[in-house]
Amino acid sequence: MDDSITLSGSDQAKTADAKAWIRFVQVLTLTLGSGLMLAGIIFFFAYNWEQMHRFVKMGIAVALILAVFAVAIKVKMSDFTHKITLSVLCGLVGVFWAIFGQVYQTKADSYVFFLTWALCILAWVFFADFYPLWAVFIVLASMGVIPLIPSCDWHSTLLMLYGAAWILFFVFAPKYLPRLSAPPSWFTSALFTVEFGVAVFTVCYVTVKGSEAQNLLMAFAVAAATIWYALKQKDIWLYSMLFIGALSVLECVYFRCLLPTFGLFYQIMMSAAALGGASFAIVRQNEKWKQEESGTSTNQSVMDNGKQQP
Repeated sequence: MDDSITLSGSDQAKTADAKAWIRFVQVLTLTLGSGLMLAGIIFFFAYNWEQMHRFVKMGIAVALILAVFAVAIKVKMSDFTHKITLSVLCGLVGVFWAIFGQVYQTKADSYVFFLTWALCILAWVFFADFYPLWAVFIVLASMGVIPLIPSCDWHSTLLMLYGAAWILFFVFAPKYLPRLSAPPSWFTSALFTVEFGVAVFTVCYVTVKGSEAQNLLMAFAVAAATIWYALKQKDIWLYSMLFIGALSVLECVYFRCLLPTFGLFYQIMMSAAALGGASFAIVRQNEKWKQEESGTSTNQSVMDNGKQQP
């Protein structure tokens, strides 16, 4: 006699939802706890700064780094907990360099601090293979590298080339570096969003100021790549950003060429009409992609059921 219990579709969905909520609570509490711990360490140094000797300050920071590092390599934990631990370790490295700079009054430029921090945690970021940590690393590295980009007529092009280098790295590196997993969609979308934002800003700047037109070629190349990726991946977020970018450029064109003739009222009316049309197009495209995804899932289920039949 078969005593197994078969759950209905609704019961399976409820079980899946419950597991998802439990996972969400675990991730949320662990992330908040780690963040609060880092904040507590920072506030501890800030409150007791005048009372502590410089060797005590440096010693506490180094001891915390060594302690967290020992926990990361010796204590058995889940994969996510291990990644959070390495993230805390990377944060403590920043605390150490901040204390070092204050104790010895290095008077170094801020970009040196961020670049040093990024270089010191590069190995741990790569080993963790945790894309939120990669995002933090890119921000730190960018705060160290971007100030080094020369301020010339090609500045915007150099900025976009820098962003494109990160995108290309995360597109191709996982194919050749086994340790590095493929980036999640939100991460790639974020990189494209920032890159596209720089391109839109460049076009708007050239439109309004009428200078540095040599940067338009790179801006159009970035826009074309963003359009291609958004349509290929059916990314509704990037698809929406395309319309926002187009509307921003249209606003700049109107401000530069048509505002003295037609005035502010027509600009408001035109903007409202364009925004309404863009919203309608985004909603329709999102519905279309959802229908295509639903149809693909249905066809796959039918094929799987056909294979299971004798």
